[in-house]
Amino acid sequence: MTVQPPSLALRLVLRFPTTTIVLAPYVLLFLPLAIWNDNPDTDFVIRTGALAVAGAFMVEAAIALVALSERRAHRAPSAHARSRPARSWHGDRVAAVARTVAVVSMVANLGSVLLGGGTLRAQVDSAVPSGVLTVLSPFVSWAYVAVALLIAANALGGLSRWATIRWLVALIATQAVLAYMTNLTARATVFLVLLATLAIFTRLVPRTWILAGAAACAVIWPTVFEIRNALRRANGIAVSDSVSATDRLRFDEQITRAAQYGPGHDLGQPDAWSALRYGFIPRFLDPNRPTISSGNLINELLGGSSISSYTFQPVATAWFFWGSLAVVLLYALSASIIMATRPWDHLARRPAAIILFALMLGGPLSWFSTPPDVVVNMLQTFVSTIPVLLVLRLWARAEQPRPAPSVRVRGRALIGGHR
Repeated sequence: MTVQPPSLALRLVLRFPTTTIVLAPYVLLFLPLAIWNDNPDTDFVIRTGALAVAGAFMVEAAIALVALSERRAHRAPSAHARSRPARSWHGDRVAAVARTVAVVSMVANLGSVLLGGGTLRAQVDSAVPSGVLTVLSPFVSWAYVAVALLIAANALGGLSRWATIRWLVALIATQAVLAYMTNLTARATVFLVLLATLAIFTRLVPRTWILAGAAACAVIWPTVFEIRNALRRANGIAVSDSVSATDRLRFDEQITRAAQYGPGHDLGQPDAWSALRYGFIPRFLDPNRPTISSGNLINELLGGSSISSYTFQPVATAWFFWGSLAVVLLYALSASIIMATRPWDHLARRPAAIILFALMLGGPLSWFSTPPDVVVNMLQTFVSTIPVLLVLRLWARAEQPRPAPSVRVRGRALIGGHR
């Protein structure tokens, strides 16, 4: 089967992945609503977004220039090197790992919610996870890992496209059930954006499918919003009747509220040491540490309750905590991590690379994340994923055939001892 080369637009996306990912919510959601509703602080939305884009673009543009200069100097990889098969994995074994991770993620998510963890009621009651919830929590974000591995298994021939789609639909259905049970839609939204992004980068499905899915989400959002509010009222949680489904999408207003306070605020949000402590040390080894929620701290500053959360969206929240230079550096670091996965080089056929890519999409590069908490969550997921990476390396990795040794006889190079 002949694989069509990627279009120019996709090649640009693959060369500037972090820039594209950072720009997407601004182009598709934040700025259109700000302009449509004549937000007087639209320039602040643009300025803070430009800081993140600048940090990512500087890194990716530098790497693109190096690649271009090597190509012009004829130091690009030879045709023989480019023709070597990218497959170095047993597709069926990667598929087995992917299915296992998907099942574990669904069981962990559903089990955690059934035991009272992760619900809005638990947040309102400031419940501290303990017991079985502590054991399950590291696997809650395995849904991101499962998506990455399912796509990899498909690219490596271990799963057919339709089998892959069936598993992905099961994961989507799980997220829908979780949204219904928790009365929270943010996590399901992050999952859908991650899935759509990976599908675009790996060409898992036609772009028309992704556009149709996005249109369907837009159509059903008002209904989902009403169902969510009804469930919250049934659980004794106050809901404002003055906020419509469209108002809930006014993320530009959340961003511009940061402008009222300026940059550089220490509210007690996690520092670098706390991020490492919470990220790498499981709670059962550190049971006395308090829960962290930078969103709650912001909400208190704004005069709200300590049991509710508020965020200025990822970029403006980072600006609010640490200032403009920090935003540029943070997104330059994110771009460096993403570029280390070489997204233009058979991303879907390299399980470890696409897992890291997915963790970044569900973490620091999520559309609706709250720094620095999201870094803690990503580190926790990475630690819990180490056994998966080990299994992939030790069991699913295929041995590459070694080339026959060349022997030089009478000034001629003979391959494997034959003329």
